[in-house]
Amino acid sequence: MSDDLFVKVGRSPLAGKRIVITRSVEQAASFGEKLAQLGAEPVIFPVIQFVALPPEPLDSALFQLNQYDWLVFTSVNAVEFFFRRVDELDLRLKMPRVATVGSATAVALQARHIAINFTPDEFTGEALAVGLGDLTGQKILLPRAKIGRPQIVDLLRRQGAEVDDVALYDTVTAVPTPDALAQLEQGFDVITFTSPSSVRNFLKILDTARPQRFSKPLRSLLDESVIACIGPITAEEAETNGLNVAIVPSEYTINGLIQAIADYYR
Repeated sequence: MSDDLFVKVGRSPLAGKRIVITRSVEQAASFGEKLAQLGAEPVIFPVIQFVALPPEPLDSALFQLNQYDWLVFTSVNAVEFFFRRVDELDLRLKMPRVATVGSATAVALQARHIAINFTPDEFTGEALAVGLGDLTGQKILLPRAKIGRPQIVDLLRRQGAEVDDVALYDTVTAVPTPDALAQLEQGFDVITFTSPSSVRNFLKILDTARPQRFSKPLRSLLDESVIACIGPITAEEAETNGLNVAIVPSEYTINGLIQAIADYYR
């Protein structure tokens, strides 16, 4: 998304809109800055945080990395936790072929000067698995979240690959501060979800918030707002939980999500 996206159309359609960001603290800042540049009022309400898991399974894979034909990354977090451990061990790796999902994941790898051999046009794990084609006899290392979706592993194995699915980190529910809850109660125009876990955790937080603190049920705020999801998998999770999703971008990125929200209001 260009920084001057809305210059030619005058006032930004996002001006004055209160937009909730449910990403982790680490990921919310840049999203909020982009919204603020377009005149929106970002409401930072992190619902997830990431916790490193015991490193032994990853260490075992790292010390035999030359046995793998492909190293597959499906998120920026996977890249960060993977190379955090590489740096801790001070390893100098000879990388196998690398496949990745999503432009942000690719950028995170490029920042480390890692060559990328394949990225699918559609930013989903399923598209990546299909795009790699016949994998008979090939060995794949898939470092990712503990709660990663099983479909990508199933598809890779159906195509003949031997897959080592290594959990690097867990996604847990964040504990909101009183100020964050107060900001939420003030109301909002749009709430954004960028993963299925952000949907689940947001609803868990709302359902466990002490009702006596607030003038009305926080869940009712969702009925008065526009729900925007970064992609179809996140939208499916939201709809499964009874939410009416109004916005899903054609490009499953933060920039694509911002553009889709702007188009909605324009």
